Amino acid sequence: MQGTYREIAGVRNLGGRGTLKDEAIAVVRRALMAGEMKPGLIYSANSLAPQLGVSNSPVREAMMELASKGLLEVVKNRGFRVVEVTDKDRQEIYDLRMLVEVPSVLQVARNGLTEDQIHEIERLADNTLAQARPDNMLEYLDADQSFHMAIIGALENERLTAIVENLRDQSRVRGSYHLAERGLLRESAEEHLPIVRALKAGDTELLEKLLIEHLDYARPH
Repeated sequence: MQGTYREIAGVRNLGGRGTLKDEAIAVVRRALMAGEMKPGLIYSANSLAPQLGVSNSPVREAMMELASKGLLEVVKNRGFRVVEVTDKDRQEIYDLRMLVEVPSVLQVARNGLTEDQIHEIERLADNTLAQARPDNMLEYLDADQSFHMAIIGALENERLTAIVENLRDQSRVRGSYHLAERGLLRESAEEHLPIVRALKAGDTELLEKLLIEHLDYARPH
């Protein structure tokens, strides 16, 4: 592995932005997205804690939470294994996103957005374009997640937000990297702009079409 998990995640001062558990979740999650934690391998809190610079307890709590979200699985008396996502798994996650995420965004369009919400979503869309470089993949994934979750967040439904965020994480564990490998990263970021325009206009028919095209990356390829 190149560098510590803190370096991978760009975390300089663990604990400075939230609880130790929250920071540990952020770092381990980003290591999963980057592919630095390999599917099938077993990791223990004891081995990761020194990389994070904190005690075992918050790291174990973080890994237990990520296991509850389907990103890790508990291996009794050994630690945690990175879940291997099969094509069948990816298809199931994609199908769920079509059933949950797309209708949720359409509901946002029907409800309408405030000027402040529109401004923030536009800012986040612009940021995905700024971050869309193959050598900047983790930052792009964070920017992309912030954009999409800001839209879902407009519904102010915490349970729905958590479900969509979890589905997106499951589909994005190494799943987004083929966009960079195929030279489609910037094209994917540019798709956010017409999505924002359709959202502002309340054009649900066009918005649905754009979302389905945009989420095509999540299908097994």
